[in-house]
Amino acid sequence: MGAMWVMAAMLMAAGVQDDAAPTSQSQASCELHVWPGSKLGSVYSGWVRGGIVNGAVTGRDGYPRTPADAINTAEQAELLKQAELPALLKLDTYRVVMHADALPSSVIRRSPSRIATSDSPCYAELIVDDVMMQHDAFVSGKFLKVLFRYREFGTDPAPTRAFGTWVQTRLMKFPPALPEEEEAALAEIKLAFAKNITSFAAALRAPAKKR
Repeated sequence: MGAMWVMAAMLMAAGVQDDAAPTSQSQASCELHVWPGSKLGSVYSGWVRGGIVNGAVTGRDGYPRTPADAINTAEQAELLKQAELPALLKLDTYRVVMHADALPSSVIRRSPSRIATSDSPCYAELIVDDVMMQHDAFVSGKFLKVLFRYREFGTDPAPTRAFGTWVQTRLMKFPPALPEEEEAALAEIKLAFAKNITSFAAALRAPAKKR
């Protein structure tokens, strides 16, 4: 009798342990999905030429020489990785899921629900929609402008929050006037992109304006 009781107790204990293990493993973590943008675009207004979108980065006559592959998709992804986004966006319980490729514009603008496949009960998206160098030779100077879009989701298909805005950082060295200035110019535009991430985070966290 005693041996049978001991065996039953052992089986019960084993059953409790087996039932408890999946519960702890099934607890899904919150996810922040991040997509970098496509290659650099440009808008230029100057004395000789102006107004043609991407005239500088495609090497059109009369436009400043601009490195064709400046701040490409892979470099944007790396800068987003380095930004410590959960802390920056106040999403401390979220883990970052970095995507390697830029999203098509149609997907960004027409997706009513989550873009990535995820069963996480708490899910957010940070998307680089557009990266643009704006150069106004008359008045304002040169800026790296980035359009970020952010959405948060709970258990419902529709987002609980959606926010998007342009942010910009002034450029002094980019685009380089001479080949020997290219290294410093490329370093500057990467730094400007990193600053724009921080600027967007500040805009996202800012209290909503009262109407």
